[in-house]
Amino acid sequence: MKIRMKKVIALISTMTLTASLLLSGCGSSGNGNAGETGSSTAKDNSNTQAAESGESSPTNIEDLPVIKMAAMTGANYDDTDAVEAEINKILAEKVGAVLDITWSGMGTYKQQVNLMLTGDGEVDIVLLSGVPLATYAGNGMLLDLTDHYEQDPDAFLEWLDVSYIDSCRVNGRLYAIPEVINFSNEILVHANKAMMDDMGIEADDSKIWTMDEIHDLVKQAVDTYPDIYGIVPQTGSQFLAQINYDNLGDTSFVGVIEDHGTTGKVISVTECEEYIEFSKTMREWYQEGLIMQDCMSNTEAWSSMIPSGKAFCAFDAGAYPDNSSTEDTTYYNLTIYPNWSAANCAVRLDYGIAANSKNPDLAFAVLKELYTDTDICNLLMYGIEGTHYQVTADGKAAPAEGLTLENSGYSCGFINGWVLPNMLNAYPSYTSADGFSDLLRSYDANAIKSGALGCVFDSTNVTNEYTACVNVFEKYYFAIMSGSMDTESTLETFKAELKAAGEDVVIAEKQAQLDAFLTGK
Repeated sequence: MKIRMKKVIALISTMTLTASLLLSGCGSSGNGNAGETGSSTAKDNSNTQAAESGESSPTNIEDLPVIKMAAMTGANYDDTDAVEAEINKILAEKVGAVLDITWSGMGTYKQQVNLMLTGDGEVDIVLLSGVPLATYAGNGMLLDLTDHYEQDPDAFLEWLDVSYIDSCRVNGRLYAIPEVINFSNEILVHANKAMMDDMGIEADDSKIWTMDEIHDLVKQAVDTYPDIYGIVPQTGSQFLAQINYDNLGDTSFVGVIEDHGTTGKVISVTECEEYIEFSKTMREWYQEGLIMQDCMSNTEAWSSMIPSGKAFCAFDAGAYPDNSSTEDTTYYNLTIYPNWSAANCAVRLDYGIAANSKNPDLAFAVLKELYTDTDICNLLMYGIEGTHYQVTADGKAAPAEGLTLENSGYSCGFINGWVLPNMLNAYPSYTSADGFSDLLRSYDANAIKSGALGCVFDSTNVTNEYTACVNVFEKYYFAIMSGSMDTESTLETFKAELKAAGEDVVIAEKQAQLDAFLTGK
């Protein structure tokens, strides 16, 4: 029996974007194959290699320029320094730079990245998550990568369809590279495997579970294990990102399109039937004690609470076909809605370079190696072979002898390898189904496609109103969805404050961008 593993966001199908996408808003496209093929080189830095000019490289790795990278994880990373040391042996030889990774927890990552991107050279390479790419680009926080990319597009096109890369363009210019992941995702419930096995409940991979069935399952779990949390949030205090309504890449949901983005009409999320009905159901479950009562102040990841036995399950709006039912699997995945590709699925998780990077050429050269060098990808995913992981007889990575995911000093690839640039350019995890890459591609090919696929909202024209609406969103959206507030009364307050903040203006702008995109398809 195969099962499915977590995946935070966001994803696309194998659909090619046209060159007629908007020049601003809704994922402006450009020619992803432009330019001669060639490697990016570091220039104009006294500490870097300069082979073309005849300069010699530093003899000590300590003398090389440091490229700072920011990423988030819910895994153990105490041994990052040792892992970096191995990565830097490769980078020193190939690029003439070294990497320094700063990990942040998922609940605080967005705020920390915003600070880094506005600081003075505090980060070079950055995982982008939680803010529309067009907003970062419009605010001048990201480096224009177009010229760097066009020196050697094939390095990335080996792993990514050009349509995914072109989704990261704003006004025709490229500002990020998508992670190499799945581009569609389903909505499911991660459930504690040991508890389900103990209760004698079968996890059927082919089944679509109803909400009533999930309710009864959680009720049985909290009755059987009274000291656990029944349901915990998907990420930090964020209960569940979304269901089957499209937000055009706006992670604050100021205007959504129902039915997988197929209606063509942008409405307030406070009027979205699926959001309302789900929230009402969660309110009932919360009052029954099935949901973590202090979920809105939670900072711990479900990926640690469920395996450790602190919680039974969590909803997740992003998953892909990655597991088989090995003895080491710590959770089952119960699908409640089949996978679909949202409009912004290639730009929810991507990597960019800070506009204030002190070594932009070197930063891009390092970024390319993080996608294309197999040894580096394995180190980023699993750590040091023999220390943190071993390769099984069937060619999969597993924790090194004597280690578990809880006591390993580096477990990123086993817990959430999807935060890294290219998890497919590494050994598959020991929990992965055989033929994982083929399964992944088939999964995307058969996904439900958003009616607005490729359209990514740009809030530049309505910055003031959008910012005010985001502040309102952060007060109510997840709280209402978690059931921790009275649904009807809080929903009315949410609606009124959004209106007062200028939601109608933002929705009108989002509708105009969607209309222009659909007309130009």
